[in-house]
Amino acid sequence: MENQLNAGTKAIQGNREKLSKDIGGIVSETTDLLKNFGTQKLESAEAALSQAQTAVTAGAKKYAGMTHEYVHANPWKSLGVAAAAGLLIGILLARR
Repeated sequence: MENQLNAGTKAIQGNREKLSKDIGGIVSETTDLLKNFGTQKLESAEAALSQAQTAVTAGAKKYAGMTHEYVHANPWKSLGVAAAAGLLIGILLARR
């Protein structure tokens, strides 16, 4: 009876060790998959951000060029708009 109990205990310990190793392997594989998935998403986000940055930069350059041309074509209007904006900001800040 004691031999059977010892044999059963050893079998349970062996099964526990095997199960522990299997779970460790599964956790390791899952960790690797999640790292790869995260890396892919990060690279995708970086590419999208780079494209957005390029588009915004191109748009800003376009509007800066248009503004430059308008100011050179209408210097007095531009000066009047700038003075009015400065006056408005000054009034709003003085009220505080």
